[in-house]
Parts: sequence; C-alpha cells; structure tokens
Amino acid sequence: MPTLDYTIIGGGIVGLAAAWQLGVRRPGTRIVLLEKEPELALHQTGRNSGVIHSGIYYKPGSFKARFAKAGAESMVDFCRHHAIPHDVCGKVIVATEEPELAPLEKLFQRGIQNEIPVERLVPEQVAELEPHVRCLAAIHVKSTGITGYRLVAQTFARLIEAAGGTM
Repeated sequence: MPTLDYTIIGGGIVGLAAAWQLGVRRPGTRIVLLEKEPELALHQTGRNSGVIHSGIYYKPGSFKARFAKAGAESMVDFCRHHAIPHDVCGKVIVATEEPELAPLEKLFQRGIQNEIPVERLVPEQVAELEPHVRCLAAIHVKSTGITGYRLVAQTFARLIEAAGGTM
C-alpha cells in the first residue's frame, strides 16, 4: 500500500467533511477514510432531524454562534451547488404562557446580536404560518432549514473518491 498523508477515522458528516476539505485545500494529498460500518452515515449523521441550525440559542459573539451561522450558510450553499434537496423554511419559536415572554424576547435579541434574520410575530401571524399553534407571541427564525444529511454525506463521499481518496 502506498504511503498516506492522512487517515480519517469515521464516515459520518465530520469525517467526510474533513476528508473532503483536506483534498480541496491540499490537492494531491493521499487520504484514506476508515468506517467500521458497512455504509457511511449510519449513526448520528443519518439519524438526526435534518435541521440546518441558525445559531439563535448561542451566546452572542461566541464561537458556537459564529460557527453555527457560518455553517448554516455554507450547508445551504453546498446543497444548492450539488442539487441536494433542502428547504430554508424557517422556524417559529412561541411563548404560550406569560412567563415565556421574557425568554422569547431574550432569544429575539440574541438573534439580532448574532445577525440572524428574526422577526417578531403576533398570534395572527403565527396562525398563518402554523394554523394549529396557539400562542401569546412568537419569533420567526428565517434562516433555519432542513436537508437530508445522509445525502450530504453521500455527496461528500463522491467528491472524495472523484479526487482520488479511498474509503
């Protein structure tokens, strides 16, 4: 077997993305990706809810907030570029009781501080988006989306193999 430059262990989204980016950033790099399962993305990557998270819950200015926002944007771009089905459908966070109004406002302010597109909604506006929801107030987080991460993982694998990587 020829000498390898990198060995990546794990065929989930993190291992696949790392292998793909190594190949992109260092053309000619010899990479092997090892996965114990018979298929890629059989654990967390293939069994999650498919949410493209906005980063609204993270402390403003934190690495998590910045990385979540950048990650969401890059995932949507990746899906568009590779014709992977996705939907930036947004999400609605609601307050159904009076004590939930202050935390909802805090989330709204976090969204603003994290430069995430958020909008306050009154109950009538919520009913237009989600007819079965009853609430006192809500916020609409417009940048939240969904995709199929198993398909994203399979796309990474094809890109790795096209660049000469081995799995």
